[in-house]
Amino acid sequence: MNLIDYPRWPSLARESILNVPTDLRSIKLSVEGKVIDYGGEIDSVVITGMGGSGVVGDIINDLCWFWDCRVPIIVSKNMRLPKRLSRPLVIAISYSGNTAETIMSTNEALSRGYPVIGITTGGKLSTVLGSKGVPVILVPKASAPRYGLPALLYPALVVLERFGVASVTNELESGISGIENALKRIDDAVNLAKQLVNSVPVVWVTESRRGVGIRFKNDLNENAKYYSVVSVIPEGAHNDIAAVTTKQVGLKHVAIMGLNDYEGLYEEVLIDVISSFGARPIIIKLEGNTPLETEMYGVTFLGMVTLALAELLGVEPVSTEPIDRLKNLLSERRVFQV
Repeated sequence: MNLIDYPRWPSLARESILNVPTDLRSIKLSVEGKVIDYGGEIDSVVITGMGGSGVVGDIINDLCWFWDCRVPIIVSKNMRLPKRLSRPLVIAISYSGNTAETIMSTNEALSRGYPVIGITTGGKLSTVLGSKGVPVILVPKASAPRYGLPALLYPALVVLERFGVASVTNELESGISGIENALKRIDDAVNLAKQLVNSVPVVWVTESRRGVGIRFKNDLNENAKYYSVVSVIPEGAHNDIAAVTTKQVGLKHVAIMGLNDYEGLYEEVLIDVISSFGARPIIIKLEGNTPLETEMYGVTFLGMVTLALAELLGVEPVSTEPIDRLKNLLSERRVFQV
């Protein structure tokens, strides 16, 4: 099986953090007549990005269920920022640097006087921010944005520590261990992929591992060109679960099991109920000794599953023609002005 850039993930993670400036808190800029002081107090972090870049915010949101994050993390996947912000730090993530939605929300952040940090491989985002003196963290390239996940995630984690949001340094290597552990499970990934052929996967995941479930769905969409549904519990246990009574043809339930806390016990009961209606889920147990290790194990292993599924289906995993066509049409019709 062709793992594309997954074997590079440990080196991508380590290499990317070398470009994080050490003096971020000492930066002070004047943009559009507003003084932006990076040393000031922040009361939230907004992580803006789309697709393979935007999932970084989902993963960090997961980690803050386990870490003592000092301020709320707000994930923004839009061309606009939320209205009610006071003193946020904005982390703008665009692998290509040409994502229109991210550039627009970044420009809005600067016009409001918010400190912004860009994470990208280059493109317009790097040019726009660099021309204004805004710090840009350049990261190594991969075959596509989703295959460069650690290069986008790890600098964002270091930024959080530099701004006193969370203590992450002692977990960074454990996250890489999670990647390396998952890379040893190729046979397991292939076996799981075989069970998903000719199905629509219904992914059950707890709120604290929402990012793993979303990333799995996205990889099913982009790598295997498969539709998928994510049901986040406990909310999904109050609506989605009712649909098991109809026994729809073609669905394959997949339960992502995290740490054995109250959420895990809740999910075990949910699985018992789903199974009692004849829809027996495939159970994926996440592994790891730290929150980051568990998260990285999950996104790596499940990503490998989607690559194996693509191979079984004879699908080319890297290209995403519908996404490219949509972007081109939006540009031609001047939907976005960047």
